[in-house]
Amino acid sequence: MTASDLKQRIIVKRLTKTSDSYGGFTSTKSTIGTYWCMVKEISGDVEEKDMRTQLKTRIEIYLRKKTADNILINDIIQVEGDSAEYRYNGKFQTIENFWVMAIATKVE
Repeated sequence: MTASDLKQRIIVKRLTKTSDSYGGFTSTKSTIGTYWCMVKEISGDVEEKDMRTQLKTRIEIYLRKKTADNILINDIIQVEGDSAEYRYNGKFQTIENFWVMAIATKVE
């Protein structure tokens, strides 16, 4: 894998709590960064849960190891040019000490 394989961009967002003026909190999504990567869709399963049908789509994300260290589990991943949001599940495999393969899931 070389840097020229990283042809897509992902936007990483994180849920943050901000205080409202009434003593409560509101959750908002703040952008952590945008990163170059390679994205592959690996599965799309239809499951039935609680009498509802759900489509779970999983993607593999290949990116640099130092970049992957900035992304936390449960961060929200959005592939640039697509409105779908995926939940980051974590990194699973280091490739050649410089690259990481990670998994993210979208539930519809």
